[in-house]
Amino acid sequence: MATPGYELVFQGNLAPGERLTLARFEAVKQQAIAKGIYKGVIFQPFPGATSDTDLRAFLERAGVGTDLALQFARSVFCARLPVTEAMLDPIIKFLNDKNREYAEGEADYNWSAWADNCSHTMRNALAAANIWSPLSVRTTKIRQIFNLAVPANEFVNLAELMTQGNIEDYRDILRDGPRRDAFHEFHWLPTRQGALLKTLPVHDPNDLYDTTFRLFTLQSPFLRGKTQRAIELLSTQRFVDFNTNLHYFERRYDAILAQRNEQRDAMASVRGTPFRRVESLYYDYIGTQSAEVQSMITRTSAGEF
Repeated sequence: MATPGYELVFQGNLAPGERLTLARFEAVKQQAIAKGIYKGVIFQPFPGATSDTDLRAFLERAGVGTDLALQFARSVFCARLPVTEAMLDPIIKFLNDKNREYAEGEADYNWSAWADNCSHTMRNALAAANIWSPLSVRTTKIRQIFNLAVPANEFVNLAELMTQGNIEDYRDILRDGPRRDAFHEFHWLPTRQGALLKTLPVHDPNDLYDTTFRLFTLQSPFLRGKTQRAIELLSTQRFVDFNTNLHYFERRYDAILAQRNEQRDAMASVRGTPFRRVESLYYDYIGTQSAEVQSMITRTSAGEF
């Protein structure tokens, strides 16, 4: 199912500072029903349930705070990664194929935190466009240990990919399968301008849920590396502020282009190199991204964003 509207998805249509009460919670349930968000969804009974086939009961138990009105109950961690229009097609096809598989009765979906959860779906949808590698689902129990998908961990993994990746060495790109394929197929790399992070806290004031800010990651209880990495990234201005981000990548692209000129070998065209074609594509890409950043900085200064 898909929820229409940013405000309903995140804030549940609550205004800033408005108190979340039971009455407002009930109003959001009614909005979801009135908008037909769950039209076509059939609820199946399961052992021990009392009224799980009732839409209102489902919304109260699991829908509100998970499918919509996320900030009623959750701290939300967002990673915005710009992609090309061509990259949307394989992502959409992947999701449509999954829906079709279940809708037409060829398979039953049984959610599993261990073997096939919502983070697996998100991870593999992005992998369909070569943004990163996919994770297997429902393999043997031992193998599934190496294919876990934890929401907060996937947020940190994506945050690192889109902010910290090596774009200075095209040979490093060639050694990384997903980045190499995305570069050649879509002329795109995940570490790029406009890739930003944002956190949305649980709505406050709140009569229904604990508003403590939390990030649940799978990590060593002693090192706490994933949590610490998330804190570092979210505390770095160039990863959370659009204008700072643009100027950061402006400097980064300029340095790459300047280094190319400094290291230019006048005899390279005579000697030849196995990377000649890739090198040409790579510097064309960096030049295009640099020009795009300059354009966006100009438009930002003019108040267009």
